[in-house]
Amino acid sequence: MINKKILIINQFFSFIGGAEVVAYNQYKNLQNKNLEVYFWSSNKQPYFEEDYKYIEYFCEENSGIKNYFKNPYKYFYNNDAKIKLQKFIKKINPDIIHLHNFFVLTPSILDCCKNIPTVMTVHDSKLICPSAQFLIKNKDFCSEQLCKNGEFYNCILNRCVKNKLEPSLRHTIYAYNLLKKIKYVDKFITPSYALKNLILNANIGINQQKISVINNFLTNEELKIKPNYTNFGYFLYIGRLSPEKGVHYLLEAMKDLPKTIKLKIVGVGPNEYNLKQYVKENNLLNVEFLGFKNREEIKELYQNCISTILPCNWFEIFGMTNIESFINGKPVIASNIGGIPEIVEDNINGLLFEPGNVEQLKECILKYWNNPNLVIEHGKNGYQKAMTQYTEEKYYNELMKVYEDILNATKV
Repeated sequence: MINKKILIINQFFSFIGGAEVVAYNQYKNLQNKNLEVYFWSSNKQPYFEEDYKYIEYFCEENSGIKNYFKNPYKYFYNNDAKIKLQKFIKKINPDIIHLHNFFVLTPSILDCCKNIPTVMTVHDSKLICPSAQFLIKNKDFCSEQLCKNGEFYNCILNRCVKNKLEPSLRHTIYAYNLLKKIKYVDKFITPSYALKNLILNANIGINQQKISVINNFLTNEELKIKPNYTNFGYFLYIGRLSPEKGVHYLLEAMKDLPKTIKLKIVGVGPNEYNLKQYVKENNLLNVEFLGFKNREEIKELYQNCISTILPCNWFEIFGMTNIESFINGKPVIASNIGGIPEIVEDNINGLLFEPGNVEQLKECILKYWNNPNLVIEHGKNGYQKAMTQYTEEKYYNELMKVYEDILNATKV
């Protein structure tokens, strides 16, 4: 066991998305192993722990377009965040820094990592794609990966962020700034081989030796969940309501399916209004928007669904909802893209379809609707995979190997 001080950094210390959950679960996992571990973030609330003793060192949260126009430079280089982090590092004197998402914190914090062994878990494709979505004009999948060799100007030419010039320019400048400073990272962790290969095939100065694949994990508490192989007759989508998540394809499929097939949608996002309008215009009374739900409410929804559906049209890195579905005994219908097929195995623990192919998606939904025994079989296979491959112990052992490697190496 490594007896070292570990500092985990993520842009939020609150339940915002998958990266936050992974970062916080890692923090608790290391604490449970009696390691000296710290967390540093921005001050966006509510916090995971309201009584966390080092909140005074958190930097001011600086996300949002209003803050950008108030101080554009801070969007690209947050010097206040850098100063706060330097003070915290001086106080705790960590042996290892472990970075997660830091878009809001900006690459300025990487200047604090120059002389400390540093690991970065990559949660998206921002190292290769300024928009982090691989969508041209915020619509079509960028199969040619136009920016993969650091040619980020393609994001501006194609207006890939919101299909607008200004945000595309902003994200492109940020990406160039990030690329200059990743040299301070000693080791990268990707949750899937798909992302590892994506980075290796890009000409951004990261080689095979600098990347390890460690899957995201379920906590020991989550692994205690008893699977439920019965259901209340509905399919379930959980996630952000934005174009790249492909919920519009799912609604197109529902329009042509029997009205007895129900769909529940959990989540909020920028595309929420358009999706609700589509449901209203097409009289989809079998589709229900549930908005934001807490973890306990989501667990109940998992338990009682037929299967979850992940219809994304972007390079999904991992997809935590996939393994959360498995641990509840539910199979997954998902797009065959990114890291998804490493988790969801077609006709074993789920069904895969070509991204954006509404006809294939309909066939998958009908296949489960008409074959309840197949749903149970695939759900059991998913549960077994979750119990063996996505555990805290497996994650911890693989992470310790990465830490040992960078501690044994000479800091450049």
